[in-house]
Amino acid sequence: MSESRRLRLMSCLLAGLAMAAGLMLLPSGASARQGAVQCERCHGDREFLAGRATDATADERLFVPDTMLHGTRHETLVCGSCHTSYDDAYPHQPNATTATCASCHEPEERDWLASAHSMGGATADGETPDCMRCHGVHRVLGPENRASPIHALNEAALCGECHSDSNILEAYFADPADSVARSAVSRYQETVHGLAIEQAGLVVAATCSDCHRPHRVLPSDSTHSSVSRDSIPRTCGTCHEGVVEDYRSSSHGQAFESGEMSAEGHEAPVCNTCHSAHGVAPTDQPWKAGVIEECGVCHERLYETYFDTYHGKVTRLGGEIAARCSDCHTPHLNLPAADPASTVHPSNRVETCAACHSAASAGFITYLPHADPRDRERFPLLYWTWLAMTSLLVGVFVFFGAHTVLWLLRTTADRIGGGEPTGHGSRAGAPAVISSTSRARRAGPPTAAAEKDDGSATGDNSPDDPEAGDATGGNDEPEPTR
Repeated sequence: MSESRRLRLMSCLLAGLAMAAGLMLLPSGASARQGAVQCERCHGDREFLAGRATDATADERLFVPDTMLHGTRHETLVCGSCHTSYDDAYPHQPNATTATCASCHEPEERDWLASAHSMGGATADGETPDCMRCHGVHRVLGPENRASPIHALNEAALCGECHSDSNILEAYFADPADSVARSAVSRYQETVHGLAIEQAGLVVAATCSDCHRPHRVLPSDSTHSSVSRDSIPRTCGTCHEGVVEDYRSSSHGQAFESGEMSAEGHEAPVCNTCHSAHGVAPTDQPWKAGVIEECGVCHERLYETYFDTYHGKVTRLGGEIAARCSDCHTPHLNLPAADPASTVHPSNRVETCAACHSAASAGFITYLPHADPRDRERFPLLYWTWLAMTSLLVGVFVFFGAHTVLWLLRTTADRIGGGEPTGHGSRAGAPAVISSTSRARRAGPPTAAAEKDDGSATGDNSPDDPEAGDATGGNDEPEPTR
């Protein structure tokens, strides 16, 4: 065999190997077959495409040069991989079809078909938010690419294109029960997650798809939803692994797993019970001041007794250093006081109180932060003391209130009857002190005989002192009786 022939055979063998390797790199279902038509010749020429579609925007969509796929997830594909038989001839033949994304992405397609987007979601023009709406048509970039619409720093804006559109909100979220969905995107930007994305640029912060999943997006009342009540601890635990470990060991987590209800009839809280869904605020002072209200939703009686204490009264007045629920019970690993691992167990209470009160001692922790004077079983001494003092206080007010009312009625009756009020210090049965003016008014005008006989017991009243009376103060005329 000649040297030239040997070289030609070697070249053909290498070309065949290169073609086989290229086919192996293609995704399943895709074909790298290049047809008779060179797509670039037409779809890379804007002048040729002008007027070929319904308007200028549609014309621009037809402009797809080969370079458009470079750097994308589909850069190993050719046009015919998705647009089957379009490259066989021009004009395109009737048998030409466009493959769906499910040809390669079957699991994702299955999740999307079961999602709210497929079953009921829509854009302003009635188009469902499908693959191309979120990922693009030809420039399909992975989530790690900063230019991708599904990159962590871009995703909220992508979802907001529909979930902030007034037409869509009115069409699909008009029910008052959908108020959370109506404000989801705008509220997200104010949350600790949104602020981490917008202000700090932290790509590890949770975005829409981290909680709602990328394709199987379901409402929270669906049992299969990643944001249903039963799924919330698992969903949040994807990022907050340590917190969920504490939660599952706590009283709340154990009650959640067992389905146990509280004494007040409340279900065990999950993450969004306290932190909400789209309003997850940073745990600084404004949120911390409201944590008492969050706990009080379920712990009504403990909420009331807290505000009977110094801590509660200072907090209600706006103080920021007084202890709140999470300071003593911890935010997530809250356990009953009888549990030796609890921060409020007697063996741990000095250490807990010392976090604020450095001089805390064994005597200091005898303080009862949630003492309830109406709970006779748990606080008998306090209960009977409270009952005695309350009874005394009420009795005093009732007695002296009744005394005042009766005195007022007696005084009013005397005045209406024309008599003088009975003096407060008068003895029972003793005649009331009557003034001379009142006595004269009651006796009527004096008679002539009375004027003649008026004098002292010895009859020697001085004519110069007509007002002088009996040395003993007596008069001949008897005093009128009442």
